Amino acid sequence: MRLREALELALGSMKTGKMRSMLTLLGIIIGIMSVITILTLGHALKTQTLGSLDSLGLNNLQVQVQNRKAAEDSQSDYFFGGAEVKDADALITASQVSGVKERFGDKITGVSYSGYAGGLGDVETSMDTLAPPTVKAAVSPVNEDYLRLSGIQITSGRGLTEQDVTEGRHVAIISPKLLSDLFKDDVDRALGSEVRFRNDAGTASFIVIGVSGEQKGGLLVGSSKQATVYVPYPIQQLFPRDDGVPSVENAYSEVSFRVAQGVDKEAVRDELQTYFDRAYQGNNQYMAKVVDNKKDMESINQVLNSISLAVAAIGGISLLVGGIGVMNVMLITVTERTREIGVRKALGARRRDIKVQFIIEAMIVCLIGGLIGVVLGAVFGMIGATMLGQFVFPPPAAVIISLLFCMGIGLFFGYYPAAKAAKMNPIEALRYE
Repeated sequence: MRLREALELALGSMKTGKMRSMLTLLGIIIGIMSVITILTLGHALKTQTLGSLDSLGLNNLQVQVQNRKAAEDSQSDYFFGGAEVKDADALITASQVSGVKERFGDKITGVSYSGYAGGLGDVETSMDTLAPPTVKAAVSPVNEDYLRLSGIQITSGRGLTEQDVTEGRHVAIISPKLLSDLFKDDVDRALGSEVRFRNDAGTASFIVIGVSGEQKGGLLVGSSKQATVYVPYPIQQLFPRDDGVPSVENAYSEVSFRVAQGVDKEAVRDELQTYFDRAYQGNNQYMAKVVDNKKDMESINQVLNSISLAVAAIGGISLLVGGIGVMNVMLITVTERTREIGVRKALGARRRDIKVQFIIEAMIVCLIGGLIGVVLGAVFGMIGATMLGQFVFPPPAAVIISLLFCMGIGLFFGYYPAAKAAKMNPIEALRYE
């Protein structure tokens, strides 16, 4: 029997029992729909989380000043922070950062660093009588690239410039939380206003030049809603630390470098490590270690993939249930069409012809159910992904594998009914009432 003839016979049989065929499809549709929906949502969550981690700067190369002995003995990099460097001469200098920029050129698209200003304090403004007396907030001394490399946009006003940082100007960018608490979300009132920050470490006044957006971290990472005042890095000297850690105007304990797209990050990391090894070769207590969070990003990726596959596997159980349903319906079909099988055998149909017809019929049922399930799963998955804030299409590999699995289910669960039909004695089949 030719394949085309087998397909025509299978489709004709399905048209004859439309209701039965629809009930058979239902289990397959639900199974595939569940799998595709879950994998689409998992893909959206992974895309959003990895993108958020990248925008937060966790995909940058971080150069941290660390205790030499602890760093050399450790088998892994520190994820956040290095050592509390109490020797000002061990800090990364501005000239070293400039040297990196000159050496790598376009391979480095940004450099960021931040300081410490004594933690939470009180912020007030005397220029606005409608403002509350004080608001709790933190001051974060940063350079001009910090907000951009941390995924924080300027929504109103302007950002910090290199000149602001170099001259240590008393200007500030406030977070949305502080804009809400201190200025009742009135941007016009905020821009140009003078704010005073006071904590146990010191006091300083700033002119508000801009308002930042929220630091978005995605569903898993979360978003920062801290009331924050971003000021030029040298301002940290106005808030001396009491733990022995020096606050130096042009020196840093940690610096982040953004590597340009398409550049070999591993090669840049190795070259950057060589650069700082030479700079610190005479320091026996401290070293500068280049930290690449690629391994951590890959681990997060693997965890998200594992979760998606595990949940999809649970959804796939309904596929097996649907497959059993296909087998039961095919067994009933074989019984109902016993006389038809007898007639076909009497007219010369071989066992192989009968078996192929019923196997193809089972596979077509599963494939049609799979296609409908893919469409429904894609629709529900994309709707759910959009609600998560990340529009994605179903992973192509998941769609292809799901459809192939459907056909495999049809082949596996359709084989026994097909074999039973093929083994029928034509004389007994013709006598069947």
